[in-house]
This record gives sequence, structure tokens and C-alpha cells, in this order.
Amino acid sequence: MDAYGKDFSALYNNRWGFYGVKMWPFLSEVIGRHQPEAETWLDLCCGAGSLLEMVCENGFSATGVDISRHQLKYARENAPCAKLVHADVREFSLPEKFDVITCMFDSLNYLTTKRDLTRAFRRARHHLHDEGLFIFDVNTFEGLRSRWCSVSTIREPDRMVIMDGSFDERRALGRSLITGFIKEGRLWRRFEEEHVERGYTAQELDDLLEGTGFSFRKYDSERLSRPRKDSARLLYVCRRQ
Repeated sequence: MDAYGKDFSALYNNRWGFYGVKMWPFLSEVIGRHQPEAETWLDLCCGAGSLLEMVCENGFSATGVDISRHQLKYARENAPCAKLVHADVREFSLPEKFDVITCMFDSLNYLTTKRDLTRAFRRARHHLHDEGLFIFDVNTFEGLRSRWCSVSTIREPDRMVIMDGSFDERRALGRSLITGFIKEGRLWRRFEEEHVERGYTAQELDDLLEGTGFSFRKYDSERLSRPRKDSARLLYVCRRQ
């Protein structure tokens, strides 16, 4: 039940493409203020390419990395001007460095050990120009605990999806079992995926970033303001130390 297979990627492309558009005003303002000469942009875990589409439309040279070939298929359609790379964010190696690197929509929560998250931070730092910006957002421990213990459904004429979430506080792991039914002619085809995210505390993230060689400023990702103790999502704007 690997995450972001064929069927769920199609659903994701149709329903969650808004996030790139939502975050663009904040990202463009931060980059315009702190890195106004930026020209190159790398989006890690680029998914279906909603943010890459905005990056291309605003004149940046764009590159996207994702581990799901099904997601990259939609990214090619949504951001045809971007260079796309099938790779793991813990291991990718590109022949260039970038002015801006992003990793949005809690993609890094899928790295469920501090070791793997540190590996991704190191890869990002390696590919960042000295004055570049690395920007990412994550679900926090508090966010997963308060929001993942629920069941939700998506109903469409040719598709129904049930998302059953839970949270293990001891291990800080949120699990969402996704069961979908796709109508094909008179029959319905079933698919399943399990998505597992780790909820990191702000202190854990701060320590890992400092240990990797980043300085940073953090925000409440939903309010785009100063973080609170109960912030469900955090957004970090980082520089190489």
C-alpha cells in the first residue's frame, strides 16, 4: 500500500492543487525581501506540481523532485516548463545549486525518523547557494494529535474515498488508511493506501536544523504569523549558517 499510487495521485491532483496557489503570496514576498535576485528554484516532494506551476509562471527556472512517478506524471502536465527528477529527498544529487529550495504541504512528515529528516536537510543544504533560502512546512505533534483522529469521506459521481486517521502519541505517528472506490463502467474498483506521518515538535525541528547548519525563522503555517505552542503546522524559512 505505497503512498501516492495511481488512483490517489489522480485524486490529489484534482482536490489539493490549491496549496501552491495559497502559499504563493507569502513565498514570493519572503523571497522578494530576502533573495530578490533569485532565479533558480528547486521544489522537493513536488507532488502534482501545483507550486511548480506558480514558480514557472513567475519566471523562475524550476526543478522538481518527487519519489512518486504517478505524481510526477501530473507535474509534467501542470508545470511543463519545469525539469522533473524521480528521486528520494534523502538521497537526491543534482549537478547544480539553487537560490530557493522548498518542500511544502507537510511532505517532510513522511520521514518518520530524525535520521531520515536530517538526511533530507543535509541534501537541501548541499544544493542551496550560500545566500539561498530553504523553506518548508510540517505538521506538528500537536497538529497530528488534534486533527488525525477522525474519519472523513469524499463523494463524487465516479469515486468515493474514505480516510480513517489515528495518532499514536507514544511514537508520535499519525496513520491515515485511505480506502477508495473507482467506478469503471458498471463495476467499482477498490484501492487502498496507508499514509504515515511523524509529528515533530518545534524543539526537535529547531535542534535538527541547527545541527545541520541552518539558521531559521519560523511561523505558524496557517496564520503566517508568530508560532504558538499549539500551532498545528509550522513553516520554516532557513539559510545556511
